Amino acid sequence: MKIDKLIIAVTFYYVEARLKYLSAISRHFSSLANQVQVFITTNTKDEGHHQKIMASLDQQLEAEILVPELLGHPYLLTWCHLDIFREKFRQDEGITHFMYLEDDMCIHPGNIAYWMQARETLRPHGLLPSFLRFEYKSEEDTPYSSDVTKKIPFWQLPKVRISDHYYFVNLRKPYQGMYLMDRELMQEHLSGPSCSPDFGIWNIREKAAQGLTFAKIPAGYTSRNLVGYDSSTRQIDPDALIHHTPNNYANNPDSGFGKLPVNELIDMSLTGYIRSLVKPKSAFNF
Repeated sequence: MKIDKLIIAVTFYYVEARLKYLSAISRHFSSLANQVQVFITTNTKDEGHHQKIMASLDQQLEAEILVPELLGHPYLLTWCHLDIFREKFRQDEGITHFMYLEDDMCIHPGNIAYWMQARETLRPHGLLPSFLRFEYKSEEDTPYSSDVTKKIPFWQLPKVRISDHYYFVNLRKPYQGMYLMDRELMQEHLSGPSCSPDFGIWNIREKAAQGLTFAKIPAGYTSRNLVGYDSSTRQIDPDALIHHTPNNYANNPDSGFGKLPVNELIDMSLTGYIRSLVKPKSAFNF
């Protein structure tokens, strides 16, 4: 499943050492939809910096650099993408999807196919498909969760059961450093409280990536974001995984993040089940 016309907005606070991450994620952009248009919002007006930004991007892309006027606090740079989405939503009804990305989150076509199918599956529940950020440790090919630091008993998670083995599970830490929306969701976002920096529980920069995560949460869930999970393999759906390319948490021994292998994140063991019986449960949806 492929998107027809996609607008991608990337926030890039100019640090030359981070151009390599922008280059890495842009290599996949053209394969995410039939038509792709990219906007890079940055804090620098230096033409030399702009040339380096453009040179780091896939040269096949239709891309534009925007520098906001009267930004105020630097942290508000992450919010400037909403002005782009508002304008494009109003001007071009042919745009089918909108994606906001931090400058180091890598999205590939499998992620898009997963999201497109899951969007229709979760639509009747008022829930949204989500992704799990992961990283690699140096010289390892094991993915580690960027944000989840403790194993979670499967039985404690609010969930939607799709088949005998496939579920969408509601993780307690739904941060994904991006969001993807179709026109229906973007209309909800732009016309509701979620498009305000005052909405939500995260810090100001992270709030820009929350989208509808905490808007109109159905009863029994901690957010609207759910991730695909196969209980037969005890694995998060591989297409629900997105690479946080700097791998900075996994390779920082002083950080508590990036240390839990993704394949150990959800606990299906008998011990996990017993633990779930003695702790307050969230709502179940079978």
